[in-house]
Amino acid sequence: MKRVVCFGLAVVAAFVFAACSVSEESSSEASGLSSSTAESDSVYTDTPEDSSENTEPVETAAVIAYPELVDERLAASSVYQQALERPSVIAYQDEVVTDAQPVYDFIDKKNGDLYIYEFQSSPDYGEGCYFSHYFADETGTVKYSDGYAYNWDSITESGEMEAGSVFLNEYGYFCYGEDMGVQVVNDRVLYDDAEERQRLHSAYIRPIFYSGIASHGEWASPEEIGSWVFLFEDIYYYENNASPWEQFGSDWPIDDIVAVLSRYFDDITPEVVIKNARYNSGMDYDAQTNTIHYEGGRGGVPMPVRVTGYSQEGDVLRIEYEGYSFNTGVPMGEERILSVRLVEDGSFRYISNLPKNG
Repeated sequence: MKRVVCFGLAVVAAFVFAACSVSEESSSEASGLSSSTAESDSVYTDTPEDSSENTEPVETAAVIAYPELVDERLAASSVYQQALERPSVIAYQDEVVTDAQPVYDFIDKKNGDLYIYEFQSSPDYGEGCYFSHYFADETGTVKYSDGYAYNWDSITESGEMEAGSVFLNEYGYFCYGEDMGVQVVNDRVLYDDAEERQRLHSAYIRPIFYSGIASHGEWASPEEIGSWVFLFEDIYYYENNASPWEQFGSDWPIDDIVAVLSRYFDDITPEVVIKNARYNSGMDYDAQTNTIHYEGGRGGVPMPVRVTGYSQEGDVLRIEYEGYSFNTGVPMGEERILSVRLVEDGSFRYISNLPKNG
């Protein structure tokens, strides 16, 4: 089964290379950052105990645990309303908004139904929802079917496949078959400092995620990342929730590129950008218009990453992160530290991105 996961390059700035359980001591009070990276004592590794002998299907309707994550557009949609009436897990923009009780009920009883709705919305791809339905047949074999909803209007359920064993792992993922699964527990349940981790991810990792984190994993200085034009593309999307092509077409003004990059990197000049572009295939500098002609061409779905720790020394903030499996949440062994220099006006400059244990 394939899941529809890619809503465009920069949305995965949505990693786009989306928090684990590595804790780090120390953080500066001057930055306003919490120094805590300790997890909650409770992790969803086991199902709740149930002494009842009752084998009747348990049908716990969806309970919205984080209503602040649901906007009016989603709440008004017919597919969302359908999900509320069922034993469902609902996720929106890669964040679980419901309580996990229907998952516990399904795993514990091995009967009844479990529905998982993954809603997404992006400027490039509009609105969509991946849907999966898990159930057990008369022999106790767990099966599933799936579907996809365009515009959140209706879903057509199709297919029927065996899921194999099902369980809830320590990262909050409902897992089935061989290395397949979906997150069903919000990070706020798993990690005491989940909101701070998300803030750091959004503020510092997302702006350069595709070019500076996923594609160029390690760099001792920003000049090693590879392409200033690619970084401009990523940051422009991050700041405007739209691509540069919508404003500039395929000819991007040098002055705009320099202005955007200078908010995140030191020593950016027109000469630096032009020289760098000449070494990248698919880019041409036009001196008459002072623009770089670029028609795109990058693609792929990078590995997601999550913040695992953070600390500050003077004006340097260090953010630990790791890559993980999109399907199961299991760490993939990619651990790095992104370092940034904080500026008095509230901005920052990227310094390096190096292996944690390098």
